[in-house]
Amino acid sequence: MSVEWAYTLSEPLLGAPERDAVADCLDSGWLSMGPQTRDFENRFAARIGADHAIAVSNGTAALHLALSAVGVGPDDEVIQPSINFVAAANMTRALGARPVFADIVAINEPTLCPAD
Repeated sequence: MSVEWAYTLSEPLLGAPERDAVADCLDSGWLSMGPQTRDFENRFAARIGADHAIAVSNGTAALHLALSAVGVGPDDEVIQPSINFVAAANMTRALGARPVFADIVAINEPTLCPAD
C-alpha cells in the first residue's frame, strides 16, 4: 500500500543487511532485551565513552527516562522549543512538570531565546 504525503520525512533505505538483521533477531527468539540489544547498548556506551547505555523502544520512552534521570518532577518548568514533537510536552506533563515554550532568537541564531 502506498501513501501520498504532502511532506515526506525520508525514504528508508532497507536492503539485504537490514533483512538479515531482522531475521537474526527473530531467529534468536528475542524481539527486545536479547543479545542484539545488549550488544547495541555496550557498543553505544563504548562509542560515547559512557559506563552504561539503555536502549528503549522509542523516542517518547527516551524522553521520559531522560527527564526522570535529571530529576524533573512536580512544580518544575521545562523550557522547550515551541515547534517540537508533542512527546516532549507530553513527557514533561507525565512527570508533573509544566512545559514552557520558547522560540528561537532568530533564523541566523537558532537557539532558544532567553527572553522567552
